[in-house]
Amino acid sequence: MKLHQLRYLVAIAADGSIRAAARSLGVTQSTVTQGLRELEAESRVALLTRGSAGIALTSAGQELLEHAQRVMTQLRQAEDALARHRDGASTQRLAIGVTAWIAQTLLARVLPPFRAELPHVQLEFFDGFSRLSYPMLREGALDLMIGRIAPPEAMEGLQATAHFTYDTTVVARDGHPRAGARTMAELLDQDWILNFAPTERAALMDNLFGQHGLEAPHHRIHLAHSAALSLALVQQTDMLSLCPWPLVESLRSGLVPLPLRERFHASRVGIVRRANEALPHAASRFLEHFMAQTRACLASDDPQLRRVFRSVELVGDDGA
Repeated sequence: MKLHQLRYLVAIAADGSIRAAARSLGVTQSTVTQGLRELEAESRVALLTRGSAGIALTSAGQELLEHAQRVMTQLRQAEDALARHRDGASTQRLAIGVTAWIAQTLLARVLPPFRAELPHVQLEFFDGFSRLSYPMLREGALDLMIGRIAPPEAMEGLQATAHFTYDTTVVARDGHPRAGARTMAELLDQDWILNFAPTERAALMDNLFGQHGLEAPHHRIHLAHSAALSLALVQQTDMLSLCPWPLVESLRSGLVPLPLRERFHASRVGIVRRANEALPHAASRFLEHFMAQTRACLASDDPQLRRVFRSVELVGDDGA
């Protein structure tokens, strides 16, 4: 296999056709076609299907695409590393998925020291929901994610290191008719807005309902792919949600925790990245600053910080 062949495959998957891929790569359509034919001949397996609806990847092509995307990502990282030696001022991109409560409480503390150290790095942040971030990590669109660690069955091609745990609570808008509810049984007739990946649904339903001897009201469970959307719906409607305590404590605006007798399993936050790949230098430095600020917040005497981080506990660097 040759790098230009893998590059053609990645471009076709991203752009949807040979013509569009050739245009984005700045080569002729015949060049891309020839490169892919050579790749199929050398691999002795069909990678593409060509029909009236256009081009699609075969199962073998899809599997090779995942490897090709990782190769392209590593190549870009190698180019970035050389750029640091060639020109310390050259702009580099660092893309990070960040879960909502970390964005709300820690991100603003991490950015000043990181930017002071690496002013040439251009940052790009995404909502750190595993349903969205994990595919982006695999494809190379994200360098790392700081957020909730998904179950093992969702970690194919990825690895995670747990750094701390936090507690969660059920929240509602201020003035919600069930704001004084003491048990989950009182909330079974309410609508919920939650965020989860398909592989996380069963565990989440058990955490909210099953462990308390209740049947989950599946027809009342709704899915949000944005933290801002989820919070807005809770604050402006009668929907309920399961929310990290640090986020509840940091917002304290239009959002109230319900005084439930039931408790929920602690969630783990950690660093999720592609397996068997070295992190780019900028990502490693970002994580160093992130952990330094986390420890500083946990050790702070500031009353507001102590309230926000009261349910957060550091854990060992055990691989997940």
